[in-house]
Amino acid sequence: MPARKVLFACIAAGSLALLATSVPATAAARAAVFTTVKLAGTSGTSEPRITVAPHDVAYVVTNGTKTNDLGLGLETVFRSPDGLDWKPTAGQPTDQNEATTDVDIVSMHTGRILTSELDYGGINFRTEISDDGGKSWTESTGNTLADTDRQWYAVGPDDPATHQPRVYLLFHNLLSGVLQHNMWVATSTDGGASFGPPVPVSVPGQQDYADLQCADSGGPSNIMVDQHTGRVYVVFGTRSSDSPLSGCTAQPTEVNVVAANRVWVVSADAADTATPGAWTPHLAVNDTGPPAHIVGMQLAPGAVDTAGNVYVSYPESINDYPDYNGAAIKVVHAAANDLDHWSAPTVVAPSGGAGNVLPHIVAGSPGKVDVAWYHGVDQAGSAKPDWFSYAAQSLDALSPHPHWTTTRLSDVVTEHNQTASDLMGACMQGTEATLNGFACDRSTDVNGIALDSCGRLLVAWPAQAGLATDATYVSTQTAGPTVLPCKSAGGPVHDPGTGKPANGGGPSAAGGNGPGSGLADTGSSPLTAIGGVLLLAAAGGLALARRRRQW
Repeated sequence: MPARKVLFACIAAGSLALLATSVPATAAARAAVFTTVKLAGTSGTSEPRITVAPHDVAYVVTNGTKTNDLGLGLETVFRSPDGLDWKPTAGQPTDQNEATTDVDIVSMHTGRILTSELDYGGINFRTEISDDGGKSWTESTGNTLADTDRQWYAVGPDDPATHQPRVYLLFHNLLSGVLQHNMWVATSTDGGASFGPPVPVSVPGQQDYADLQCADSGGPSNIMVDQHTGRVYVVFGTRSSDSPLSGCTAQPTEVNVVAANRVWVVSADAADTATPGAWTPHLAVNDTGPPAHIVGMQLAPGAVDTAGNVYVSYPESINDYPDYNGAAIKVVHAAANDLDHWSAPTVVAPSGGAGNVLPHIVAGSPGKVDVAWYHGVDQAGSAKPDWFSYAAQSLDALSPHPHWTTTRLSDVVTEHNQTASDLMGACMQGTEATLNGFACDRSTDVNGIALDSCGRLLVAWPAQAGLATDATYVSTQTAGPTVLPCKSAGGPVHDPGTGKPANGGGPSAAGGNGPGSGLADTGSSPLTAIGGVLLLAAAGGLALARRRRQW
């Protein structure tokens, strides 16, 4: 081929490669790679939560194999310098009487860790803090209230008066919610050492309040904070009806586990979180129909990216209650200054088959989002589905047509021989369904999801399949695209648990399992580097052509 044609071909190929970076290329889409580790001495009957502290020291709170007289494992905290090597902290929380599976853990820029468990010794929260990497724990005050359920904590920017992190506690009232139900937020201005009185986020006269009545929510989905503005967001699902009475006319009455058909995002400025009536409701998802769909299996959590965009992940059933089977996982988003207008939903995992349940979401840079959930796999013959832990990533979630790459985190079975309706505790129908949330076996409600300083994903999840593999697991991203740029280490740092230098760089990229996904990827192909190589080849072709003309 003549030199000029070679040169033109190289330039054209390089240009086309660069153009292709904005065109979906499903087959070539890169997926994140994970290493999954079993935490020794842990129970699969757990709802593990995870946080990443400064210098990428990670902590997990879960239930151990040593049980109390209720048959539930004791609250146990683990720590890891890299997301791969996990050991129990030197000290463990000492305030538990009858620990349950409802736990949470958060970390602060000071290195402080706060951990909490819902205790049946009063149906209240037992919360402690540690400033030495879990060697010792001190009680946090103002958390122990009666009839409280499913606690969530979130950390915001420092309080302007105390110069300590503001910490927020979210929960709902449980049994008393049949008479008067709400989501409640208590605020700490001293790094979680103490909390002020809780305030309701919904007030009479608002639709979100009407939807919550008669206990018509399974509880809060989560709480998050915009780290730039300090604004606080509370997310929860409700089951509404066409009647003005809303929650109280949705039938059958459900308590504790509720088939939500709406998702609310309620927000307040940091200065107003302790003020009743200062919270503003926004309806993010409305699937009341007709036809109606379930959008809570069991929760529909939210996330905020670094630009303040708000996301909600949720399952969406094919049919209405009590059929949870075949659900998709979807995500919607809205700008922080326009929370009354949400995007059309994007499909993370399609509907059909056994379906998908228990989504969790975390956001990094604008439009960069990770989602984790359970995907059901139909089994041969008359056996019911098995369920596995999955994750998906979008690097363009704000675009009109986002793309997602999907990864199966492990071959460990999380739930065995169960339909989605079984996992959601829908074992009785009609008027008896009111008891489902207390009488029926079901899956866990909550798993853990977090990012390290380089935007790598960590997911904590339990296997409670009645198999030898039952335990708590952590899947840590070790390779592939991330949703945040790495933060500068800023010089040598020290691990608060050991006093030794910390690696500060997050998990090693060695090892890990491949994508192994049973779901179709919908991600864009990362061809920028290829385009650059081809353009370099074009430049080389130009040099070669010039040299050839000199021969």
